[in-house]
Amino acid sequence: MFASDPAGPTAVGVDEPLSAETLRERAQTYAAVAETESDLNSTTFVLFRLGGERFAIALDDLDEVACVETGIAVANVDPSILGLANLRGELLPLLDTAAMLGKRCDYRLGGDNRTLVIRDRFGRRSGLPVERVDAVEYLDTGIFQLRSAGPANAPIRRAGVAEHAGAALSLLDVSGLRRGNVDHF
Repeated sequence: MFASDPAGPTAVGVDEPLSAETLRERAQTYAAVAETESDLNSTTFVLFRLGGERFAIALDDLDEVACVETGIAVANVDPSILGLANLRGELLPLLDTAAMLGKRCDYRLGGDNRTLVIRDRFGRRSGLPVERVDAVEYLDTGIFQLRSAGPANAPIRRAGVAEHAGAALSLLDVSGLRRGNVDHF
């Protein structure tokens, strides 16, 4: 990753968490999009991989993208919780992103992986570990063929699919998690 600097790009450390504001600033810096009527239907998305599949999540749905290197398992909790992590002094529940999407994936927390941090309407934050974040892109929402996969009150679910960069891209809906529908915290 590079930060914008009048003297030229400078490397940003991998251990630095990327806040939603930083991601928005980078997306605006690198997205030289002409203003047309179709831009009214465009949104900035974070593109990521999980279990060999590509997903997109609206940047506005994220609190930050963090590097969570370690976590601990917790006994006798809902199976959708992988464990807890310490994120700059805050206990962050790590949810099993793959299981919630009906996928199998072995998580390996570490410097190469990222965790999508989402805040619900009550101010509680939770983390969705992913294999890697590929990009932040400004996409026309019209490219997605909307379809509902999973119950409407599910914490996360697939909301649509599109072809992007020659491959499938699934749109992720985290509105259930943002509404605070998860009561096992």
